[in-house]
Amino acid sequence: MIKKHMKHIFAVLLSAGLFCMFPFSLSQAAAAEEKSITLICRQDETILCGMQWKLYKIGAREETKINFVPELANYSMDLGDLSAQVVDTAAKTLESYVIASGLPMLSQGRTDENGELKFENLDNGLYLAVGNYMQVDQIVYFPSTLLLEINDNDASFSYDAFPKFYAENLSSSSVAYMVKKVWLDDDDANQKRPVNVTIDLYEDGVLRDTVTLSEENEWKYRWEALRNESKWVAVEREIPVNYKVMIDYNSRQYLIRNSYQETTEVTTTATTVSIQTTTVTTVPTAPVTTTTTDKLIQTGQLWWPVLPLSLGGMVLIGAGISMKNGKKKDEESYR
Repeated sequence: MIKKHMKHIFAVLLSAGLFCMFPFSLSQAAAAEEKSITLICRQDETILCGMQWKLYKIGAREETKINFVPELANYSMDLGDLSAQVVDTAAKTLESYVIASGLPMLSQGRTDENGELKFENLDNGLYLAVGNYMQVDQIVYFPSTLLLEINDNDASFSYDAFPKFYAENLSSSSVAYMVKKVWLDDDDANQKRPVNVTIDLYEDGVLRDTVTLSEENEWKYRWEALRNESKWVAVEREIPVNYKVMIDYNSRQYLIRNSYQETTEVTTTATTVSIQTTTVTTVPTAPVTTTTTDKLIQTGQLWWPVLPLSLGGMVLIGAGISMKNGKKKDEESYR
């Protein structure tokens, strides 16, 4: 009789396992297929049709730690807490080192007639969306770089992102730019500051010049370009030991901040990035960055307990039915 009960239990266990695993695997597969990011590049009557975007996967989150891809792992970047107030500067810093490292892009595309571009079939992880400037009549539009994260918030994940833009009138005269190094180290209290740093200047992703900043030039460098319809990026080549770098810029000025820190591990408790409505604005004459202690809400759900709990419930139900049937047979045999 016990053997018969065990056979019933085993049969219920097998059917319960198949019943639970089949829809679970289907939902996971559907989630992997349906995860996407849609960029919407329009504001009022301005639709930026044909704007080119590149998407990079830069890493993944492991609890509170960000594990960058190998190409970015050796750069000591200060990304702050990735709160809504500092995520824009974090995106600019990451963009600079994505260009310097030669990280291969994951995908690329152009916005359609509605100013939209959709990247599909994405996995969980951190992504960087980098757009090219675009000329419409005599106005050049420069899109902001977006730092985005995909997680298990929903079975179907669709992220609608609205990049910000700054616009400039096309100019035929030369344009002046400046890069400046700022040290946040209590006036070099720990005597760790190097005598100079090397800065690489990229124009539209191509290395154009390499300069040295030091006290002799007041940690500044100015240069001129023949046109303003190009995008420049300034990158600190070798970040000093015990320093973290953050890069901020507007249309003309580049600010490279080095903050002294004893630890080098990048951690954050934020898991999502809030994107505001697209705006076309004029950039101030100097970059301004604010910080906040507010953290973004951590979202997501755990799927691993579903299978064992479902299995356990089905096993208990099956065992109860089997034992009840066995008891009835036993009672009938005694009659």
